[in-house]
Amino acid sequence: MAVEFVIAVPAIMFLLVLVSAGGQWLDLTGQFGSAARDAVRAASLARTFAAAQDDAQAAAAADLAGVCVGAPLKVTVQLIQGAGSVGPGDFATAQDITVRLSCPASLKAFHLIGLEPTQTFGDTAAAPLDPFEDRTN
Repeated sequence: MAVEFVIAVPAIMFLLVLVSAGGQWLDLTGQFGSAARDAVRAASLARTFAAAQDDAQAAAAADLAGVCVGAPLKVTVQLIQGAGSVGPGDFATAQDITVRLSCPASLKAFHLIGLEPTQTFGDTAAAPLDPFEDRTN
């Protein structure tokens, strides 16, 4: 009975830590997906490309406050027209906008089982530009 207990307890503890780490991973993945959707929605309502970048950065930073460790949040905004991407000068004629987010986040539970304590997370979201917004400035 004592031998089974000595073998089972560490295995159960390892399993609990692994489940906790998986939950933390899943939570961070959800946070980045939500932040990407909020950022692209904010960018899709902007009137200029610079405002779209600023709005996307602000929305993502608000959603991911305190999540990024070791490096700042990287936000990339890209315009899409038809099948390809276009430059910032084509903001008035672009059809869609894409926002990519990435930064390293802390995974403290993974450190307990010997894995890296930080992992780079990221997500991408796309949305159509608001067709009723005047972008002719």
